Amino acid sequence: MLSARAGEESRVDGMDAGADDYLVKPFSARELLARVGAHLQMARMRRETAESLRQRYAQFKTLLDQAPLGVYVVDADFRIREVNPIAASTFGDIPGGVLGRDFDGVIHVLREQPYADEIVRIFRHTLETGQPYITPERAELRIDRGIIECYEWRLDRIPLPEGRPGVVCYFRDISAQVRARRVIEESREALRDSDRRKDEFLAILAHELRGPLAPLASMLEVMKRADEDSDVASQARDTMDRQLGHLVRLVDDLLDVGRITSSRLELRKERVDLASVIHRAVESCRPLAEELGHDVTVMLPAEPIDLYADPVRLAQVFNNLLNNACKYTEPRGRIWLTTDRQGSDVVVKVKDSGRGIPSDKLDSIFEMFTQVERALERTQGSLGIGLTLVKRLVEMHGGTVKAFSEGLGRGSEFVVRVPILVEKRKTPSEAAPLSPQQTPTPRRILVVDDSEDSAASLAMLLTIMGNETRTAHDGLEAVDAAERFRPEIVLLDIGLPRLNGYDVAPRIREQPWGKDLVLVAVSGWGQAEDRRKSKDAGFDLHMVKPVNLDGLMKQLAVLPSSQTAG
Repeated sequence: MLSARAGEESRVDGMDAGADDYLVKPFSARELLARVGAHLQMARMRRETAESLRQRYAQFKTLLDQAPLGVYVVDADFRIREVNPIAASTFGDIPGGVLGRDFDGVIHVLREQPYADEIVRIFRHTLETGQPYITPERAELRIDRGIIECYEWRLDRIPLPEGRPGVVCYFRDISAQVRARRVIEESREALRDSDRRKDEFLAILAHELRGPLAPLASMLEVMKRADEDSDVASQARDTMDRQLGHLVRLVDDLLDVGRITSSRLELRKERVDLASVIHRAVESCRPLAEELGHDVTVMLPAEPIDLYADPVRLAQVFNNLLNNACKYTEPRGRIWLTTDRQGSDVVVKVKDSGRGIPSDKLDSIFEMFTQVERALERTQGSLGIGLTLVKRLVEMHGGTVKAFSEGLGRGSEFVVRVPILVEKRKTPSEAAPLSPQQTPTPRRILVVDDSEDSAASLAMLLTIMGNETRTAHDGLEAVDAAERFRPEIVLLDIGLPRLNGYDVAPRIREQPWGKDLVLVAVSGWGQAEDRRKSKDAGFDLHMVKPVNLDGLMKQLAVLPSSQTAG
C-alpha cells in the first residue's frame, strides 16, 4: 500500500497505519510507477522464495520418509518437528505420539535419567553452536521396553522453512548386530577355552599314562631278576596288577565319555539294591584309600532301598566320587559316604576333609576336561573327565548331582539324588530259586589275535587254569586252526588281517563241527552297534579288550552244555 502525505509527520502517520511505502507530495507519475514496479517485483520474489522453500521442504520430507535410517527433527523450540517411519517405530507407542511434543519430556520417557540428561545436553549444544555430534555404538536400557538397545547416531544443525534453526538426528539400530557379534566373540572365547582345556587334558593324559607304565616296566624287570625270590615276585605282581587296573580305568573313562557325548551309551537297568551298589564302589576304591591312610565312613539306611538302575554304571558314579575324595584329600584324611531317603528319592552324599573347591569353580566342575588345580606335588592324577561322567550317568538315571564347598582347604561334598523304585520288593518265597554255583571245567580254547603277545599271554593264562589252548594270528589261519583243533571255545579278535572276525565267524558256523562251539568276539569296541554286528555274525558273546578272565570264565560256566560239547 502506498501512502501520499505532505510533510514528515504525515510519513510517520502513514507508517503507523501500516503502509508499505510513502510518497511525499508533490510527486511525479514516473516516481509513482517506479515505486509500484519495485513493490510488485518484491512481492513476486517473496512468492517465489516461499514456493522454493515449500518445494525444498517437500523434497526434504520425501527424503526423510524414504531414508534407510531413522531420522527426526527437533526445532528451535525443542519440540519434535518431523519423524520418519523408521524413527516413529523406534519411538514406539508413546501415548499421544511424539510429533509436537517436547523432546526433553519424550527422551526421559525412553531412557534412564543420567543418559537422558546427557542426550538433552548434546542436542541443545548442537542447536546453539551448530557443532555436529557423532556417537559410536552405545548400549543403554530402554525403560519402556525393558531391554538393552544399541544405536549409532549423528546430529547436525539445519535451517527450517520458517528460517529458524533446528537439529536433525540420523540414527541406526545396531542391537541385533552387536548381540550377534557378542555371541560370536563368546563362541570364539569358548572355543579358545575348550582348546586350552583339551591341550591341558592331552598333557595330563600323557602324564597319567606314563604314571602306571613306569612301575609296570620296572616291576617287569624286577620279576626278570627276582630268580627264586617269591616275595619280591609277589610284590611285583601286586604292583603290576594295581597299575594295570589304573590303565584300564583311564581307557574306560575315555571310551565312556565318547559314548555319552555321542549318545551311544546305553544303560542296562534292572531292580538293584542301593547297598549292593555302594558296597561295590567302596570295595573298588578301598586299595587307594588304604594306600593313603584315609578313614572312610559308610552309613547305609536301615531298610533296603531298591532302584531301577544299571548297577555297573551307578557303582561307577559312586566309585568316581570316592576316588576323587581320596585323590584330593591329604593322606590320613576323612571321607564320609551317607545315604538318606527323602520322599521318593534317595540322597547319597560323598564328603571329604580335603582341599575343597573355590567358589568360582563350583559351576564348572562338571564340565569336560575341567580340573580345580594342577599341583606338581599331587601324586594321584585325574583326567578331568570323571565328574563329567558322574553328571551324565546320574542324569541318565533321572537324577541330579551337585557340588558344595566352603572354599580351598575346607573340604568338598557331592550330593547325588536319584529316584527310588517304588514297586513292592518280592519276599524270599516269591523270589526265583538260586541255582548252585557252577565251577568252570577245563576246555579246549582257540585264541585268535593279530598281536602275538596278546594271543600268547591270554593263552598262557588259560593254560595255567587247566585249559588246552592253541593260537592263531589272522582270519584264514583261524579257520584252519579251528578245523584241526576242534575247540569248544574260540576267543576271536574282530580286527584281523586277511579275513576279519565278522567274516571268520560265519565260515566256522557253516561247518558241522562249528555249529555248537562257543564263539566269543574280542574287540576294542563295545558299543551297542558293535555288539549287534557280532551277534548277527554268529558270536555267542562280545567282550571288550582287555578280557576280564574271571568274567569270561563265569560267562562260560553258565552256558548250556550243548554249546560246549566237543
